[in-house]
Amino acid sequence: MKKQDMIDSLLALGVKRGMLTWRELNDAFPAEFFPLEELERLLRLLEELGVKVVDSGEKRKRKSRHSHSEFRRQGL
Repeated sequence: MKKQDMIDSLLALGVKRGMLTWRELNDAFPAEFFPLEELERLLRLLEELGVKVVDSGEKRKRKSRHSHSEFRRQGL
């Protein structure tokens, strides 16, 4: 699946549910293939569409680069 198709699918899912989880974002867009700048643009678009990004509530064995607290520190 192309990157734009993945973005479109994730946006549609987020709009339908009104939310996405950080885990869904991390799974769809791994840090090594999806630059932080692109993720920031996606997060702004989600916000404009009224889609919230929430914690999944699952404990992770390793901390993800795209954590909620990281974006809060950056003012996003």
